[in-house]
Amino acid sequence: MTSTELTFAVGFAYMESEQTENFCWVLEKLKELFVKKDMCPQVILTDRDLALMKAIEVVFPNSINLLCRFHINKNVGAKCKQHVVNDLQKTIDTLWMEVVWASDEVEYGQRLHQLEQACVDYSGFINYVKDTWLTPHRHRFVGAWINRVLHLGNTTTNRVESAHWKLKQMLGNSIGDMVKCWEAMNNNLRLQLGNIRASFQKSFYEVEHAHVSPFNGYLCGSVSRAALRRIAEELLRVDYVGTNRKICGCTLRTSYGLPCACELGRYRVGGIPIPIDAVHVHWRKL
Repeated sequence: MTSTELTFAVGFAYMESEQTENFCWVLEKLKELFVKKDMCPQVILTDRDLALMKAIEVVFPNSINLLCRFHINKNVGAKCKQHVVNDLQKTIDTLWMEVVWASDEVEYGQRLHQLEQACVDYSGFINYVKDTWLTPHRHRFVGAWINRVLHLGNTTTNRVESAHWKLKQMLGNSIGDMVKCWEAMNNNLRLQLGNIRASFQKSFYEVEHAHVSPFNGYLCGSVSRAALRRIAEELLRVDYVGTNRKICGCTLRTSYGLPCACELGRYRVGGIPIPIDAVHVHWRKL
């Protein structure tokens, strides 16, 4: 994704079957596209496809493989309907979401205990949740762990699926020859590139009303509007957080690479904001 939060494709692959060796071939080809060989993806987001996950371990051993929250929650919800009586389904769904969104490991333990207590009569469900998701994969989708990872807000594969759907619309059907497929992919990329260039131009020349502030003095025109929006939201927490890192949690810094509330609090002198320098913001426009 770009700093303006748009999706772009870097490659397409045809595979005979979804086996680990085939995924390894695709990922090796992807690896060859990186100009700097020591600069591999920090984060790779997938569904729980064990063959693909194994290939990632082989080809990108230092990358963090996150799992799609949307599909996990969908599977857990379906299992809940199978095992839990109607009256308790909504309560247990809520408790499950609190486990997933837990901000630290202490809160995670507390939320999980509450879920276990609520499911004391539904061992089939709680065993599924723990054995299939939490025990082996909690570090791949629970907030307490993934908030420490630079995922730029991507916790589901919805972005990829949306891009895939647009490509299939351009392909039309599955019986075209390779030339037609190539043309459709090329048109897809050109459309993406046009949208991305337009979004960069907007970040250069259009300043949103919310960003007209001395505090953003050095940022407007130097970083994306998407980054400025997130900083503006984080500024609302400064009065409560101050410069206390423990209260802040620093999630915006670790998961977006942007200054969090406790950092922004240091840019206030006697309660008056001073301009923040662009060097402290990672989300550059280009």
